[in-house]
Amino acid sequence: MNQLIPHTAQRPELPLFDSIAQALEPALDFKTFLSLRRMVAHQQNQPQIGRADFLKQVTLYLPEVAARIEDSDFGSVHLEVGAMKLATNAAIKQRDWVTVRGHLFMMIDLYDRADAELQDALRISYLEALFLGETSASYLEARSLLSRPIENMLRQSELRWKKLRAA
Repeated sequence: MNQLIPHTAQRPELPLFDSIAQALEPALDFKTFLSLRRMVAHQQNQPQIGRADFLKQVTLYLPEVAARIEDSDFGSVHLEVGAMKLATNAAIKQRDWVTVRGHLFMMIDLYDRADAELQDALRISYLEALFLGETSASYLEARSLLSRPIENMLRQSELRWKKLRAA
């Protein structure tokens, strides 16, 4: 379970949980509790996906991206994910928002279910490689499509990147 939480995520302090629990307490009945329990159990039972699953998804849903993966790149998850980054980069530059949205939504979905190796590749070789240092209007527009957790993770990466450049 802990592998699903990015290492950059910060957990809220316990007093915050206590205040939320107190606010929700009157609204929580057994039927709602059962529903929440089923949702959590379902989420915990979702299998983690890895490199092979990433390649299957790309091949099935984005064959134009799969065509970018060369023989010399095959077998390295960072290079395979990098092919996706190149395709998204080209779509951003062409302002093809339908394609950009499809790529970003797929990556967000994959990231949420990825094993540690694939999460690392998606963070470094896709998100950071695509967005770090980019400030043009097109990139800002594409970045606005990211989910809040992914955007927060990217901001933390930017802070680390700025600290490294300043050192």
